[in-house]
Amino acid sequence: MRSTGSGFPVLEAFELSNGLIAVRLDAENGVFDVRDGDGDRVVSDAAFGVVLTDGSPLSSRGLSMRLVSANQPVDDALGGGLGMTAEVDIRNGLSLSVTVTLYDAAPSVVIDGDLHNETPEPARVARFDVLQGARLNLASSGETWRFYKQGWQSWSPTLLLECSGEDVPMAPSVIAPSTQPEARAGRFVSDLMTAVFSPECRRSIVAGFVTTGDQMSQIWLDREAQTLAAWSYADGITVPPGGKMRSERLLIEPTRAPLEAMERYGDALGRAMHGRPSADIATGWCSWYQYWQGVSEEAVLANLEELSRKGRYALAVEYVQIDDGWQADIGDWLGVNGKFPHGLRWLVERIHEAGFKAGLWLAPFLIGKKSRLWKEHPEWAVQYKPGKPFIAMQNWGQDCYALDLTRPEVIEWLKFVVRTVCEGWGFDYVKIDFIYAGAVDGMRCDAEVTRAQAYRRGLEAIREAVGERFVLGCGNPMGASVGLVNGARISPDIAPFWKPRGRSDDPQRKRMSEPSALNAIRNTMTRWWMHGRLWQNDPDCLLVRSEETALTEDEVRTLATVIAMSGGMVADSDDLARLSDERRQWLSMLLPPSGKAARPIDLFESDVSRLLELDCGSHRMLAVFNWGDAIARIEAPLPAGRFEVFDAWSHDYLGVREGCLPFELPPHGCRLIALRLSATEENEASRELPKLFRWPGFERERS
Repeated sequence: MRSTGSGFPVLEAFELSNGLIAVRLDAENGVFDVRDGDGDRVVSDAAFGVVLTDGSPLSSRGLSMRLVSANQPVDDALGGGLGMTAEVDIRNGLSLSVTVTLYDAAPSVVIDGDLHNETPEPARVARFDVLQGARLNLASSGETWRFYKQGWQSWSPTLLLECSGEDVPMAPSVIAPSTQPEARAGRFVSDLMTAVFSPECRRSIVAGFVTTGDQMSQIWLDREAQTLAAWSYADGITVPPGGKMRSERLLIEPTRAPLEAMERYGDALGRAMHGRPSADIATGWCSWYQYWQGVSEEAVLANLEELSRKGRYALAVEYVQIDDGWQADIGDWLGVNGKFPHGLRWLVERIHEAGFKAGLWLAPFLIGKKSRLWKEHPEWAVQYKPGKPFIAMQNWGQDCYALDLTRPEVIEWLKFVVRTVCEGWGFDYVKIDFIYAGAVDGMRCDAEVTRAQAYRRGLEAIREAVGERFVLGCGNPMGASVGLVNGARISPDIAPFWKPRGRSDDPQRKRMSEPSALNAIRNTMTRWWMHGRLWQNDPDCLLVRSEETALTEDEVRTLATVIAMSGGMVADSDDLARLSDERRQWLSMLLPPSGKAARPIDLFESDVSRLLELDCGSHRMLAVFNWGDAIARIEAPLPAGRFEVFDAWSHDYLGVREGCLPFELPPHGCRLIALRLSATEENEASRELPKLFRWPGFERERS
């Protein structure tokens, strides 16, 4: 250690450790390493940096750092621990500080930093490179790795990619943000978080941002260089002379158990951003996938009558939700069209009288070009360039512009609309759709607000207006929504067909965000770690009908199995009067939801997981899937031990098994089995146990 005129010591090296993970700062070179609990250097040569809007890169790499604080006690939303902060002068009054925090009993490190501006001129920041050029030491070639790609918003594909191939293209500004690295061979990009897995050495790195309120974030992997970078976007916000700006906080965990590490990451994100999980999982009926924009008062009342039926297959749901099709226009939310002659307050009263709660769909961050709102307030739109409103999407036969959520008058209008819906009309639940529009990359009234901040201003206004009522986000940027919604759609739209319409092949995988059962199922499985940590996962609606659908019986059963195993929200979207008793029974079997999300235990082994496992305490549920277009024989591995095995769909007792279970599955089919450790040999009493295993987490009384 040597001193400088500043009074701060300049270190050759400093190490911070909690016994489970260690960070070593190479202060002479401005980089740091991360070592796991075995002392292996898993991340090396990582730097911290900033990129200004003029393209100027600022980096700690190659520069001497000085220690500001070491072994500093920390106590925040993530717990207690120790922190270390070091600073580095970059040039002409610009300096960077980096803070590293290790929490007690946590095998992860959290990193963030600041830009300090002591120049006489403002500095405009494009992004923070919270992790810059970090080499991953996974003891194998980068081409053998697997990359978990987390999509930007609800409908964005989230999947496992083999690094021997290439990334999946995602088009801005709906499915991906406009600000992202340029696509190139060997580069893989994930929003918010990622996991990189080496099948050869069975090691992984899980990395993700645990604060998300101010800046959108991305993580990208360079296959050839075997490096990881993590960016949080400041969107050109100005740091004035004498001021500073802070990045979002990044968590890194080296692990040999990536599924558990991803769940720990979800726990940390939920704690830091005050997630809104609940043990009471929302259930309901939704008009959209049966009636589409043709929904009417008559259709809602007819299904309300069916929901009120008692008897063997009564449907114990909580909400009746009116979806798109009731409104006067997109943006004209206080007007109701002619299909609801008595108005929505009258209809809500009927729903309440029947013993249900009422839900309503809105697209509050969009302004339709045909709407009265657009004619009266064209200045309320985000601008693509001066005088050109930002087209967030084209739908309903018109351009739909993004609402500028930095305008105070827009925020007051939003509150008034939502209060009218909730307090005036009596709705207990709002589904806010297409809300990515609040975070598009455009010109806003207040240029000193990031996309994430603008988006959250809109959500905060809605949250204030609804109070403690249920808010379901849809088409929502994932990270920036945490703490402000009760439930979040985590998949593309479901549809009454298996693959996206049109050509069935998709070699470049450009259609993975389009409506289809398969696309919805994929994201429901891969985003399991969000459920119960950030919010209630919404896997989108269940469709059990046998008419007006292209889904086969096996495909419907597979969809129902995935939704049941997700532990998330259950909402049916069928004409209930036309359901057969058998299909009504299928729906009733999912109610109430278990509340627990099953793990995709082979996530890092296959393109789409074939195995979901859920520990229910007294037993385990195991779902086995065939995603192929032909009959397939699949062997399902069992946990160690001997198990009594039951088929949850057929209610058949399959005997006592161990090792693995072979199944012959139809195309797009599944088996759902319940496993209970066997204390004795097979006997007549054990054969009654299927009645205890109808769905995850529930034990039905024996008859």
